[in-house]
Amino acid sequence: MVAKPQKRTPETKKSGKKTKTQIAMLVFGVLFAVAMVASYLTPAMSAFKSVQPGDSVTFDYTVRDAAGVPVLTTSQTALVDTYNSGQVGFLTSQMTLVAGENASSRVTPVAIYLPDGTTAEFALLESEVNDLTTGILGMHEREVKTIPLTLSDLPEEIDATGADQMGINFTEAQVGDRFTIAMTITDDPTIFTDPTNQIPYIRVGMITGKTNDTLSVNFGYSTADVTVSKITQA
Repeated sequence: MVAKPQKRTPETKKSGKKTKTQIAMLVFGVLFAVAMVASYLTPAMSAFKSVQPGDSVTFDYTVRDAAGVPVLTTSQTALVDTYNSGQVGFLTSQMTLVAGENASSRVTPVAIYLPDGTTAEFALLESEVNDLTTGILGMHEREVKTIPLTLSDLPEEIDATGADQMGINFTEAQVGDRFTIAMTITDDPTIFTDPTNQIPYIRVGMITGKTNDTLSVNFGYSTADVTVSKITQA
């Protein structure tokens, strides 16, 4: 007897049509890939964008005196290191300036945070602001740069009487000591020594010399370390 060949069940062909779920997953995958590419490209594109004249630039900064000690900084780490070394410095917030634009006044007040939780205003001088607005030209976002300050030497001679008025112990004062003082706002800013008036613009001075009668104090600063965080093009 010859065996009959078994009937083969025809294979069912897979439909070429995609289900709604498959389409949704495909669309999600494409959108996710685009988002990932954009997230990588955005920092890359920011790196090519540089500060041009008229741009509004927001940045972190640390102003240092001739010895490299921070006197004004947005960095809590730098401030803690300054305090731990027994020096004087103040914490501030980010600054926003227009690149290439000159300062509009002799003194630009900058808000600072005092150790007792209150605030005051630090005096940035006209030349210092101009150095910053010029120095940030050409910088990119997240770029770090040390900008030299032209008014690094701002000397003041203070006699024993003036030192006492400012709360400085003339006898114990030594070269290298730092202290805070307020400033008058005049055509040419000078050190304010009259304790009966309250002028909230603070500067930090460093004693650079001492005689039997006077203290030589430098209220100028040498550099500003700047990190650009945002560039808004004009």
